Amino acid sequence: MNTLEVLKQAITSRNHISFEYNKEGKVQGVRIGHPYAVFIFTAKNTNIQSTKVHIVQIDGVSDSKEGKPFPSFRMYNIEDLSNVFVLLEKGAFAPPYHENYNSEWDGYKDVIMKV
Repeated sequence: MNTLEVLKQAITSRNHISFEYNKEGKVQGVRIGHPYAVFIFTAKNTNIQSTKVHIVQIDGVSDSKEGKPFPSFRMYNIEDLSNVFVLLEKGAFAPPYHENYNSEWDGYKDVIMKV
């Protein structure tokens, strides 16, 4: 199953995921989180589109753990994710959702899937 399919499965079932974020300059290692939405994001200044995922990170490595404690609402480039697995043993996450999640956000106009 590819990364997008795993994320869609996790969003549908509201399960936790583990993943690695392989972007230059970011701390390497496993992260744990709740995926909220997968969407096509269009950069305002360049109109370049990319596929993003909003994840509330709850554990694992972090570039900003000290300054921004968990849980933390974050946007990741889907192409930079690897080793994405649904964590069935942790059970589902449920409302109330993270305070920064807005299902009506304008950026979700090209949403692939969201909670």
